[in-house]
Amino acid sequence: MHCANDPPLFDFDSNSTRAFIQSLVGFQKAYAPIHGRICVFLCLFGVVTNLIHCVVLTRPQMRVSAVNFIMTAVALCDLGTMGSYLVYIIHFVFQNTSNSCSNPQSYLWMLFLILHIFFSILLHTATLWLAVVMAFLRRMTLHRNILYSHWQRAPLARCISTGVLGSVFLLSVPSLLVHEIIEFPHNRWIPPAQCSANYPVNYSESVFTVIIRQSALANGCVLFKTNLWLTGFFFKVIPCLLLLTLSCSLMQKLRQAEKKQGELLENGGLGTAKADRQRNSGDASGAAGGNGRGSPAIGGGTPNLKKINSDRTTAILLAILTVFLFTELPQGLIAILNAIYTADVHRFIYLTLGDLLDLLSLVNSSCNFVLYCLMSSQYRQTFCSLLSPIVGFKRCVTSAHHQPIQMVPNFASEGIGNKGGTAVQMSEMRRRRSTPIYRWMIRDSHPPPAIPRPKLSACSQLLRPPSAIREF
Repeated sequence: MHCANDPPLFDFDSNSTRAFIQSLVGFQKAYAPIHGRICVFLCLFGVVTNLIHCVVLTRPQMRVSAVNFIMTAVALCDLGTMGSYLVYIIHFVFQNTSNSCSNPQSYLWMLFLILHIFFSILLHTATLWLAVVMAFLRRMTLHRNILYSHWQRAPLARCISTGVLGSVFLLSVPSLLVHEIIEFPHNRWIPPAQCSANYPVNYSESVFTVIIRQSALANGCVLFKTNLWLTGFFFKVIPCLLLLTLSCSLMQKLRQAEKKQGELLENGGLGTAKADRQRNSGDASGAAGGNGRGSPAIGGGTPNLKKINSDRTTAILLAILTVFLFTELPQGLIAILNAIYTADVHRFIYLTLGDLLDLLSLVNSSCNFVLYCLMSSQYRQTFCSLLSPIVGFKRCVTSAHHQPIQMVPNFASEGIGNKGGTAVQMSEMRRRRSTPIYRWMIRDSHPPPAIPRPKLSACSQLLRPPSAIREF
């Protein structure tokens, strides 16, 4: 590829430059034979785990959360990305040989290739921006001190996801337009000898390939470079920076909640501190894991346990951020370099490191299931309940059913939001917003006596409002 007035990136008179390029070529030759096998394993693992992801997150108890809805959209995008790449690897890496009994470069396969390029960019970019949206919703969940905030509602997530997919689709169209399918004029495919019985005598087919449009390479590759700038900034760098900012803000908020718990304990507000520890711990896990309904158990609020839970949440957030930046930021930087030094980067970096960049994208798409299992206790319980028919998973199901009873939804951190009041005022405010059983446990720290239920007629039971059911 040559672009007019393209500045050079490398000084080929330098020995260090030549050694660097030779090392890149050597790496590509060593890695290429195993790239296909690694990608097939990752794709199969990703397809299976993302299918499980979709099944678990669409259960009735899981799909009410906004974050869980977005996680479902992420799983579907990753499923499409890895399924398409699996077909690409099997055909163009394992079956693209001279002994194939079908034309590996027919027009239909080139059409698949160009659509694979487009949908891979579209779906993977949508995944990155949906991850940013999830981080934003988690941050707003901790920022607002209102239970059942609209930031946690699935309809809002549905609108945001639709907007993200529509915007990314429009921005991905240039990646489709800069490519075209052409026919090799003096090259035709001839069936190999072992397949000649399946074809007529002297049979041959046209051979096609995908190239960059000449219109995109005109005027110094202005259209091609514009698409690279778009890919580098809006598809890679900006999502990475936004996720970095939101994740750091979220971890800072978790640390503030932990610090406030310690201050309440030191000031002697024992009853209030216990309630704060329970609420803030639940909020931290819900905000980090997108668990819209899970909450901490009553009576399990020892400081050491809450400290462990907080550290675990922070560690998992750091793991997500590290994987995201490690796999996506290098691709964005290389795309920007390709927009500036198009010829040198395309020839000496993309052709040697392209397989590695694809591998990084597959790693990012296949790790969501593992991270979410580590992050959300309700996700693990739901996943184990789906495995109940399998004999080997009875222990998992049993342990899930013995989880502590969850009493209060953790949509917002009340301990963080109630600023400027005394410990007694904050305790009274929380008691007004809690159930009678929970108020009794916070006030006296003893199990409540059995509350007799009024005997209702059949009609009154049908007309009984849901709030009354929750109250008792």
